[in-house]
Amino acid sequence: MTPITLDGSSGEGGGQILRTALALSAITGKPFEIQQVRASRLKPGLRPQHREAVRAVALITGADVEGDEVGSARLSFHPREPVRPGDHRFDIGTAGSTPLLFQTLCWPLALAGGASHLTLRGGTHQDYAPSFHYLALVWAPAVARLGFRFELALQAAGFYPEGGGEFGAVVEPAHAMPALDLRQRGTLREVEVVSMVAGLGFEIAERQAARAVKRLRDQGVAAEATCVPVPARLSTGAHLLVVGHFERSRSGHGAIADRAATPERTADDAVGDFHEFLAAGAAVDAHLGDQLLVPAALVAAGLLHPPAGVVPITRYSVARVTQHLLTNAEVIRRFLDVEVEVIGVEGQEGAVSAGPRGAVSL
Repeated sequence: MTPITLDGSSGEGGGQILRTALALSAITGKPFEIQQVRASRLKPGLRPQHREAVRAVALITGADVEGDEVGSARLSFHPREPVRPGDHRFDIGTAGSTPLLFQTLCWPLALAGGASHLTLRGGTHQDYAPSFHYLALVWAPAVARLGFRFELALQAAGFYPEGGGEFGAVVEPAHAMPALDLRQRGTLREVEVVSMVAGLGFEIAERQAARAVKRLRDQGVAAEATCVPVPARLSTGAHLLVVGHFERSRSGHGAIADRAATPERTADDAVGDFHEFLAAGAAVDAHLGDQLLVPAALVAAGLLHPPAGVVPITRYSVARVTQHLLTNAEVIRRFLDVEVEVIGVEGQEGAVSAGPRGAVSL
């Protein structure tokens, strides 16, 4: 089979191209080659977290791999075996994102025909990646509505730069669900503020929570806050997540405490992002917008075997069209015979649909 050729400098030019390609290659059995890996990043080429993603997917597919060294700008990946369920442990060895590693592995394992158990070690809460708590409170409930169910449990938090975090996951076999339509979010029912610290004084969590609740109430939004001390082994840090519970969707807005920033600044960042989301009117936040696209495309491809007569089309409005979203859509089109449509200007509110070819209409 001729490998799919990908340009790692296109679109968002980062690790998303690689992660999506790895997941879809494992599912379809299609080999791929990627040039100029992460060419748009300050440190281009594979970093430890990307190398671990490559080696993890290679393990579950018996793949032949070339170029999986840290710093490599070219990668060749040829899966040789169908994915089978199993129990696996993966250690990034740095503060690299374990949630992003999980989002690479979970799709092929969910389609493997049985339950899998994973233990992932590395970073769990850092900038430029979904935190464990975003994964558990926002992302997991959303993808469950597409037929993908995951149980997640945090053993230890890992913050940059030390890492040392760990979480466990149970990947259940995927199953067909009714078509998901999130073009409207409905009314706001509840706002949940989760303020957490690891290895720091509990008063930091309390200050973050108090500031977030006050800022929300100043904007006319009632909120309840929970302060949580989370276990840690090597690192210390703090995180605040604002979760909006709407009639038809959830949104997540988080901030990691910079060591030079006050707890109040961390709360302001998270609440500010939530306020922008409220003003946009979309059903799905910008980060969830690109993270829903792979499972939506798998549903569109018929891999969850929908009942006869059911057209598996997913539709949703997104608060902001991002390069991650557009890049994900382009990589998906290379691997799956589906129609993915993104309407909207980058940086502004948009609409997304994924369905069988010829069946999509926004």
